[in-house]
Amino acid sequence: MQLLAAGLVSAALLSDHLVSGEGSSTEEKPAALQNYVHLSFDKLRGNSYESASKGGKPSARLRKRANGYEEIEIINQQNFYSVELEIGTPSQNVTVLLDTGSSDLWVSGPDNPYCKPVSGTGDDFSPFSWITRSTLVSGTPTATASGSSGIATMDCSEFGTFNSSRSSTFRSNNTAFQISYGDQTFASGTWGTDTLNLGDTNVTSFSFAVANSSNSTVGVFGIGLPGLESTYTGATASSGSSYQYQNFPMKLKAQGTIEHVAYSLFLNEPDAPSGSILFGAVDHSKYSGQLYTIPLLNPYQSRGVQNPIEFDVTVQGVGISQSGSTKTITTTKFPALLDSGTTLTYMPYQLTELIAARIGARYSSSLGFYVMPCPSNNDNTQLLYDFGGFQISANLSNYILGSSGSSDVCYLGIIPLSDSSAIFGDNFLINAYVVYDLENYEVSMAQAQFNATKSQIEVISGSVPGAVKAPSYSATWSTVQSISSGGGAFTSGAAGSTSTGTSTTSKTSQQKAAGDRLAPTSFFVLVAWAFSFLV
Repeated sequence: MQLLAAGLVSAALLSDHLVSGEGSSTEEKPAALQNYVHLSFDKLRGNSYESASKGGKPSARLRKRANGYEEIEIINQQNFYSVELEIGTPSQNVTVLLDTGSSDLWVSGPDNPYCKPVSGTGDDFSPFSWITRSTLVSGTPTATASGSSGIATMDCSEFGTFNSSRSSTFRSNNTAFQISYGDQTFASGTWGTDTLNLGDTNVTSFSFAVANSSNSTVGVFGIGLPGLESTYTGATASSGSSYQYQNFPMKLKAQGTIEHVAYSLFLNEPDAPSGSILFGAVDHSKYSGQLYTIPLLNPYQSRGVQNPIEFDVTVQGVGISQSGSTKTITTTKFPALLDSGTTLTYMPYQLTELIAARIGARYSSSLGFYVMPCPSNNDNTQLLYDFGGFQISANLSNYILGSSGSSDVCYLGIIPLSDSSAIFGDNFLINAYVVYDLENYEVSMAQAQFNATKSQIEVISGSVPGAVKAPSYSATWSTVQSISSGGGAFTSGAAGSTSTGTSTTSKTSQQKAAGDRLAPTSFFVLVAWAFSFLV
């Protein structure tokens, strides 16, 4: 889930034209007959969910200390994707964060001891605020529902709570719910079912959890793979009682709203005010070139996990384009998690060093970031990623964190990891149109197209329409390898490489950044890390 800058989503379900083929549209159908759900969202950025607003980029600022010297403070600005749901009968409005990196919906109950009385006083606690020198640990939350005034600091009324006793259609199944995230937020409560409304979409007997104890101001709407459901891999699951259930994408198919459990994510360009997600369909106007399909990896198969539980894919090479020249940085394969809940990109240390050397960045152990001269406004440097015969390019500017205190110093939004895996967050995903196929355990990608004026939506009924298997579909990552430099996959004029073009528009670290929400803690996630920064 989230890792260092992420977009707040005010949801609005829209009616679009069905498309029988790319570029051809059919007569508009009523919402109930469309066989897809179009969710449009606003993108907001801020230091916390409460303070998030439209526009802006992650930045650093100078802060003067009492002893007279100046220090650079990296501000944890995140993008938040939020949705307002109507739950129960009569309906109660609750705001939750949309997340592709988890799979459960949970909402806050009215009896959360972390919530202060509406008329109370005290500073609001934000689980997404900047965290310094905090180390995230494995295991389940240790906080208890004591009701102590010392922890009742959150204003939960701002984003809504769900009172199950006031809904005539709520049914509790009397089983415990518990989930924790890498940013030290957690929720615990009870599972139940009720009616859920999202715009014009109505889902009955939908399974979700009501949290009677949580240190997060807002709940989470997880739409990931069923293998990541907390009932299956979470703290309350056991070998005798673990099970999977129909989460939101699966429930949409079960009740006939969509034909295939899949959705397409379009984050739009960095400064755009909105993006969109399509459940059960693909919008051909949102990408350029060919849509290629690659399989999801299952890194946990050796631990008895039968199917993929996260959106991990194989990256087969990384290159760079500078001043009209294209060079290969590496052709060593490595796994990468595609996570829209993570703002920045996290790569193996050796690879991050190679990229930094190419762009003139140096690692600051005191800041935990690579520091570099700010590129000029007309700098056209691009990072190139090969996924098995097709490439996605990303402007270097998407990876730059500016400093509000200096126009000369910038920071690289790529964080080094000590292992061989990677997390590709929003600063990569804004460049790609991604179709997540939860039934076939595949992902289809193409270069994002930002200037479309008319949607070309086609329903997904089996395989993703318009997509073909990548040339190296079966050449997936399998074993850990040290990153080596060189190769010819991206060298100018290299044969066999297929570039989709660019999106168009009119030292060793064992830590990850604190503040963004990571994937839920589960039996296979033993340790979560947090970056430590000097203050």
